[in-house]
Amino acid sequence: MTERQQTPMIKAIVSDFSKVVLLPVNDQYTGGLNALYRDLKSQNQLDFWRYFLLNRDLLEWYTVLSERVDLYLFTAEYIQEDPAVSNELGIFKEIFSAARLNLKKDEPQAYATIADMIGVSPEQLLYVDDKQQNCDAAKQARLFVVRYESNEQIVRDVGKFCAYP
Repeated sequence: MTERQQTPMIKAIVSDFSKVVLLPVNDQYTGGLNALYRDLKSQNQLDFWRYFLLNRDLLEWYTVLSERVDLYLFTAEYIQEDPAVSNELGIFKEIFSAARLNLKKDEPQAYATIADMIGVSPEQLLYVDDKQQNCDAAKQARLFVVRYESNEQIVRDVGKFCAYP
């Protein structure tokens, strides 16, 4: 976006959950968090906070940001429904699960569907995700996109789209 272009009117932010809001305790872990969750649960070894941690700094910033714009989560599966973490997600107006909605996060139609469910046009949504293929699909659906790399980067890049605290 160049300085001459008008800042878009973002009405809502849709954030990914795994590896954005929820992180692995082992920062060297490269697999999917939903796969880890399923595996641990199937082995009856799930001590949630032993393997996962909330990105509290990002959640604090999202909380302040939620006073200006609606926040939603769009997740691939079900990890966010675990009782250990579900009560921590009250700042999000709604949580959308691709698995429950029979959507695929790497397909543009998923983001058009989410925009429709929220009740805004895709051009009024900002999407945050750590996976490039999901970001590309959201862009194809005409959402504004910021790929998550770090909290500092998200604050800076989201600030280009929203007046943030």
